Amino acid sequence: MRIYTAAPRNFIGTRMHFDRESGLTSRGFQSIGINSKCILLTPSLEGDHPSLIRATVQNLQDIVWWKSLNIDAVVIYTWGSVQYRPMVDAAKSAGVAVLQVTDHQGVSSPLAGLKTHLMADYYHCWYYPLWKRVLRTICKLPISCTWRLFARDWRNAHAMTAGDFFLASTPEAARRFRIFVARLVGKHAAEKVRFTPIPVNFHFRFNPDVQKLPEVVAVGRWDSLQKRTPLLIETINLALIKHGTVRFRIFGNVNPQLLEWWGRLRADHSERVCLEGVTSNKALARAYQRAQVMLVSSAYEGCHNASAEAVCCGTTVVACRSPFLSALEWHTSMNTGRLACTSSPESLSEALLAELAAWANGERDPALSSAQWTERLHPDRVAQEMCKLISRVRGHSDAV
Repeated sequence: MRIYTAAPRNFIGTRMHFDRESGLTSRGFQSIGINSKCILLTPSLEGDHPSLIRATVQNLQDIVWWKSLNIDAVVIYTWGSVQYRPMVDAAKSAGVAVLQVTDHQGVSSPLAGLKTHLMADYYHCWYYPLWKRVLRTICKLPISCTWRLFARDWRNAHAMTAGDFFLASTPEAARRFRIFVARLVGKHAAEKVRFTPIPVNFHFRFNPDVQKLPEVVAVGRWDSLQKRTPLLIETINLALIKHGTVRFRIFGNVNPQLLEWWGRLRADHSERVCLEGVTSNKALARAYQRAQVMLVSSAYEGCHNASAEAVCCGTTVVACRSPFLSALEWHTSMNTGRLACTSSPESLSEALLAELAAWANGERDPALSSAQWTERLHPDRVAQEMCKLISRVRGHSDAV
């Protein structure tokens, strides 16, 4: 069997691409003995991996080109957008089974759930004053419930179901997308929406030779509003006061805000906070293997690879509760973390301290939790689940 993956973007195609998402999914297929390559858009870039194919948009919209690949299936990242439908249609017409993938959380339309949509719209602009968030949400609602349903949602729903399956990255996202598709295309079409997680690299796993310590890791692009650096800082400040030994390791770009904060910490606190900077994928794995908890201050995320990597290493996760964070809700669902009730530093630090106490009281089993999550998230497991879906499609095609 030959199964390729595709992401219709001009991503860097070095070995690093094969550590995440479409490239890593391709490696998952390879690990179970399936011929697989990854397709990205041209132009070629320096250091492109041998398992990479560069293609033009015209190629991806060409039935003859898809036939020339002589493949059984393609797993293509379309994010549920109508702009990629010509690619899906061309592959289908060439006799290729098509699995579309998204890491979105399915909150963009009121047809996926009006309450959730309103909450998500409100949470998305968390940095606005309260009055502005409420006013913005109220003003956008008439557009979301009328013009946008026809101009965007109806077309996207049909694009999602143009292939054989549409794969959402969390259970809650899959549920939302099924409701969305059922209301616009029909219940039969909604059966094409399935939950299949985004894979996590093989080296993210529990290491019994590494002792778990009362350490907390945080990973992010700290100059992004999405990551809520002020919330991270205030949460750590409270935790440092209330917990006398916990250490924090912050990975990602060290922006001026973090540097200025660290420089103002009193000596006994600053020695328990390390600004690690940007590091390699494997160095992060070693940090997760040693840490007990990962702290997430984000306002919104997609599949959130970082917390998925953490739980695969037996590290538990603490984050805020939000419609935009269903990935975190899932990653904390198997006795592997907890969610704060609100997005305040007090609430998040309280959840963090409670999680550290759970570790101190022997209520966490990193070996067991790692086994549970790697069984679901490692590339070979994800590839096997996709193969089951592809086999259903190919079996039906053969029967026809």
